[in-house]
Amino acid sequence: MRLRIFAALLPVLAAPVFAAANPDKLSRFDDLVRQGRDAFLASDLDRAATAYNQACPADVVATYPVAKEVTCESLLASVDEARGNLARAEQRYLHAVADAEQAGPAYRPLYCAKLIDLGEHYHRQGRTQAAESTLLQAVDLARTLAAVNPELLPEALLHLGGVYSDSPQPERGRAPLTEALAIVTSAAGDRAAEPPATEIAYAHSRLGMIELAAGHLREAESEMRKSVALATQALGEDHPVTAAYQTNLALTLIVERRFDNAWLVLRRAQFVVESRQLAAGPELAVICAEMGDVARIEGKFAQAEDYALQAISLLNLQPKPDARALAIAQVTLAGIYLRSHDTAAAEKILPEAVEVQRETAANPIMLGASIQLLGELRAQQRNWHAAEALDREAIGIYRRSESANANAAIAPLLRTLADVLKHEGGSKSEVRALESQARDILRTAPLQFAQATPHV
Repeated sequence: MRLRIFAALLPVLAAPVFAAANPDKLSRFDDLVRQGRDAFLASDLDRAATAYNQACPADVVATYPVAKEVTCESLLASVDEARGNLARAEQRYLHAVADAEQAGPAYRPLYCAKLIDLGEHYHRQGRTQAAESTLLQAVDLARTLAAVNPELLPEALLHLGGVYSDSPQPERGRAPLTEALAIVTSAAGDRAAEPPATEIAYAHSRLGMIELAAGHLREAESEMRKSVALATQALGEDHPVTAAYQTNLALTLIVERRFDNAWLVLRRAQFVVESRQLAAGPELAVICAEMGDVARIEGKFAQAEDYALQAISLLNLQPKPDARALAIAQVTLAGIYLRSHDTAAAEKILPEAVEVQRETAANPIMLGASIQLLGELRAQQRNWHAAEALDREAIGIYRRSESANANAAIAPLLRTLADVLKHEGGSKSEVRALESQARDILRTAPLQFAQATPHV
């Protein structure tokens, strides 16, 4: 998702404030910045703002050296963004970039770090072209600085990969993410060359989402578990960032139909988020969207509806709702509406949700199930031509998928398509062939069918 299981799921993971800082010479300014960033990562915006304002009083910032002035702009921008003041946030990020650039060659590392911050800001706001352009500029600059500031290149690369992983062509993110991790691996033991563990965790989570979109479930789960382990080691098990990576892992488990495992992971993430008093934030919204999906698939429709409605309500409160999470919740809700043949209510949300899943390169099994559900809606509306097209599209997606679940998912859909063709007056020989294919699948893989059939 932009289950950014997704960037939008996470608090800001910006490039380090001091790309060239000496950790042995900490000042009160540095201490306040660290306190503020710790609070920000824990989604405690009030405490973060207090620390940042103490570090960056308005009557002093103008007299600060360039590095501190630029840092203050970025920190205050992050709080403005988190609070929904997007215009002021962008103005601050742009100001930080401009000041660092104008400061001259000695400040090029700082300029690169601020480009990364700005690119991630655009990414979080869904401004993909601006994010890509800014981060490509950061990557190019970081390559020229690799000898003196080696940590900047993997950071720029992994954030560029993150942008691509959330695009309609997520596979584009694999190369920059892989290069970033290769640099990190080659620099093992050289702390100056390694980005923070949270950044490496982010890279594995993004790779996991790419693998999930490609239908490579085993690889997706492996990458997601790496991200959870790294975040746990760096931040602790009870941290919102760790919970966000657990939520991404749960999405993979749902697609694998390991619902008990997914439920345990989601309940853990829910506990962490709610214990941090984040019950009105996007983190809980994504968790609720996935819990609703699990409940629907397991036939717990009242519970599924409650979770989906809660997710949608929370997401609609956000300045930039997580599109993937919103689509999951809407598909869940639409499936419940179709059970009661409330086609008008389903029509309001399902077509748009399916288009979002197409655009965000959802996992093939998830996308196929959603398209199959849209076909059911068109069939209930007696729009047989549209239903046929959607059923054929879903069958094609399942057949192209590498997932072991896909073959069994086709069987009921073949029968559905045969029924649609009967209503259309279609080819009787094709109807018989479709029904025969469905019987063959059920006869040769009954156990797989029982375990893997999507409930739509």
